[in-house]
Amino acid sequence: MARQAPEFCLPTWDDRKKVCLRDYQGKVVLLSFWVTWCAACQADLPHKEVLYRSVRHPDFAFLTINVTGREPDPARVSTFLEKAGYTFPVLKDDGRKTYDAYGITSVPASVLIDREGNLAGIYDETVPLVTILQEIDRLLHQQDQK
Repeated sequence: MARQAPEFCLPTWDDRKKVCLRDYQGKVVLLSFWVTWCAACQADLPHKEVLYRSVRHPDFAFLTINVTGREPDPARVSTFLEKAGYTFPVLKDDGRKTYDAYGITSVPASVLIDREGNLAGIYDETVPLVTILQEIDRLLHQQDQK
């Protein structure tokens, strides 16, 4: 039985808008949970930036979620993002609510959600990005085979 991905509505890092998972119904969504102090996150985020800039598909969405509840100083996140030049969307977790709702226990973590809003996979930093990309491709083309 497929497990529905927990709904969330989180502000973008600049507080300009709120983004809700339901806004992406019918799309394959990749969420990436991270914090600034984590060495594995610092190694992972440049790859996620490449993914964000290169995977262009109308039925795919990529969002990152900064786990503010695990940041020693959330005010430093803006500087971290500017310095790195990241352009991917960054959402601000409400402390650890979304992180906990998805059952994440370490960062970085990636969560793949299928077109029906079901959890298709939860991956830690040991899973190569190419594996996640293959799964995204499979989910995007699943509808084509129906």
